[in-house]
Amino acid sequence: MRELQPDGRQRITRARRVAAIAAIATIATCLCSTTLAAQIRGRPAARAPDAGWWFSGGAAAVILNDISDGATRSTWKFGSDPLWQMRGTLEKALDEATTIGLSAGYGVVDLSLSPMTYTAAKPPTSPELPQRCATGCDAQTQLWTLMGQFRSGGTSGFHTLFEAAGGVTGFRDLRVRADSAGVLGVPLGPTKGQYDLSGTLGAGFGYGLSSNLHLALVQEFGMGWHAKSDLPDGTGRTWRARTTRASLRFGFGSHR
Repeated sequence: MRELQPDGRQRITRARRVAAIAAIATIATCLCSTTLAAQIRGRPAARAPDAGWWFSGGAAAVILNDISDGATRSTWKFGSDPLWQMRGTLEKALDEATTIGLSAGYGVVDLSLSPMTYTAAKPPTSPELPQRCATGCDAQTQLWTLMGQFRSGGTSGFHTLFEAAGGVTGFRDLRVRADSAGVLGVPLGPTKGQYDLSGTLGAGFGYGLSSNLHLALVQEFGMGWHAKSDLPDGTGRTWRARTTRASLRFGFGSHR
């Protein structure tokens, strides 16, 4: 019996070692679980849902080339200085980087009228310009735009963007510019104004101040088609525009 005691002690020693190893493993497992839980609790909060709708407001500087207008028998010259418009959009988000919506712009702009020359073979049917404008005069009109818009770009930080739009550009309340006494001159052209089919392509940069508040700067190029009635032979009816826009975009709602 005494000879068996060493073996018994060895078994007890081995058991103690196994128990110690098991205890160490258990403690290590608990520590790992605690650390992982702490990491999970300390991770950044989940990103807020993407906005379902976007509203933007800003200003646009438009440079228009000359427009030949048969209704007033004149060429509209807008000069090389920018024409200022207020502009806003309402857009529906298709995903986190793509929207479709409507854009609208408005501004009162100055221009000059230069009478066009007609031939006896094709006399115009539109009324003549007032005597004050027989050799040219300064005028003023409301410049409207209403277009459907597609937009694609980033949503956070500094990002690029692309826009395409199509709709109408309107010229309303065309009048001889006010005289020195501030009296606005006689109206010119159709009383309901004139509306041209037009479209634009643009690209630019944006910066996300937050997930739902962005700044955007866009350079776009556009083309329009003016009415062709009463234009002299060989006179083009297309016009072009170059626009620089700055806007602040605000997102609301959710499309998730």
